[in-house]
Amino acid sequence: MSESKLSSTNEEYHISPHPNHDFIASSQGICRVLTSDTHVQLGGMTFHKDEFMRAFEGYLNPGFSKAPTHKFGNPVPMGVASFCIPVFIMSLVNLNARGVSNGQGMFGIALFYAGLIELVAGMWCIALENAWAGTLLSSFAGFWFSYSMIIVDVFGISSSYSSTGELSNFVGFLLLAFSIFSTIMWILTFRSTWVLCTMMFFVALTHTTLCASKLAYSASVVAADHLTKAAGVFGIITSCFGFYIIYEGLATNENALFVPPVLLMPSTVTGREKVVDDEHP
Repeated sequence: MSESKLSSTNEEYHISPHPNHDFIASSQGICRVLTSDTHVQLGGMTFHKDEFMRAFEGYLNPGFSKAPTHKFGNPVPMGVASFCIPVFIMSLVNLNARGVSNGQGMFGIALFYAGLIELVAGMWCIALENAWAGTLLSSFAGFWFSYSMIIVDVFGISSSYSSTGELSNFVGFLLLAFSIFSTIMWILTFRSTWVLCTMMFFVALTHTTLCASKLAYSASVVAADHLTKAAGVFGIITSCFGFYIIYEGLATNENALFVPPVLLMPSTVTGREKVVDDEHP
């Protein structure tokens, strides 16, 4: 808030600022701005910092927005954890880490953690009026629900296909749809933070590479295997950014020795400038 300036035809100037104080003087008076870890004081009015929402990956908030009407706990760390932890495990399987190539063990974590818990977090974000985070988490929860049914063949889905190649193509279609979705959600982070934007880039890249590996399976098993391993690398990178977001969303001055800074992108909107008509100063 201390960086914003009123747009007016009257002369304005700044006095040498105190580390926590900023003074703006004009012919209309002097406005004193005080800040603390939790509150902002504008003249004689005090506001909680939660009332000033800006891009912050700890809340999966991709841009400047109004504070939510409801006061609930932040569901984003739980939602991101239920996303990046399964991705981390599945990526290790895709890399054949320590000789593990069978992904059947993903059923439980895909259904209950990546599916159910992530869906709850997504609905929680909707209640907090964060449509972007709610759409992202809920959609990925649906993906994991669907994928878990294919992994274990609970309803005879996998066995209904005449060949492995046909099943691989169908999974490729599923991943293609989510590659498009992930790319759209990535584009919507171009005015957010570097961490959130980079994580979504690797999410989209992971889905796209996995899609290519499934669609290439019928033509070349070797190429499909190389693409799967490349997707595993991208998935590990995605998970690392997710772990950072979990920490950032939970870290405060009260519980952590280090609270990471918010790395805003150059195009991030941090506030709305008040425009005053020249004819009506």
